[in-house]
Amino acid sequence: MDEMCDGNAYSQMYLKKRLKQHFGDQIIITDIPGRKSVVTLRETVTCILQDYYQRPSNLNPDDEKRALIRAAAKLIKSDIRSVDTTKSIYPTPANIASVDNNLSYLPESLLLFLSNIFSEKDPSVKIASIGQAVMQASRPRALITPLQLGLGVQVHHNFASRFLVSTLNSLGFCSSYYEVQKFESSAAAVQGVDLPGDISNSFVQFVADNVDHNTRTIDGLNTFHGMGIIAGITPGTKRTQPIPRIAFSTE
Repeated sequence: MDEMCDGNAYSQMYLKKRLKQHFGDQIIITDIPGRKSVVTLRETVTCILQDYYQRPSNLNPDDEKRALIRAAAKLIKSDIRSVDTTKSIYPTPANIASVDNNLSYLPESLLLFLSNIFSEKDPSVKIASIGQAVMQASRPRALITPLQLGLGVQVHHNFASRFLVSTLNSLGFCSSYYEVQKFESSAAAVQGVDLPGDISNSFVQFVADNVDHNTRTIDGLNTFHGMGIIAGITPGTKRTQPIPRIAFSTE
């Protein structure tokens, strides 16, 4: 930008401020730590309905149905883009486990749409799950939906399989393997090496194991031998505070 302007360009903060002043509620700026900001223009309900009612009046029933479905999809997508979210912290276990919290995560239009599709007696969990999958697919860079993350972490914890997590992610049912690993690393970093809470009435077992990497190299350099120790506590403790999403270096 400096080269194009042949001088000092606007700062990012000032440019975002000017864009919001000019476009008002029609613009959404999503700040993602470590990545470039995402700027999208939102179609308002008035614009969408105006386009729908300005359609040709001589459409056959099938074309009328398609036009109505497209208008409904635009309205739902506009509401999804309006959801306030942050990627700086992960959803808490309480939010992931609560059906009511997961339903309230959906915008009203998407919740209403899915509620009129399912015919089961109590489809709340499926509505929340499929609704959050739709939201994640609509805003893949801006959202980390609770059930998508929870399923990915649970599958990796129970089966330790990258293949299962990646397969479910490709089908749109859970977070990526990269995001699951990032969550686990963030949780470990936040917990640290201190034992949580009062463990005077708990059974603690320490487990240690070694790891070798590049045990033999041509020049004898860059070998690694390390020892890791974990503490298993029974009965287990539950963390209630949210876990921040930490950026880790590969070095």
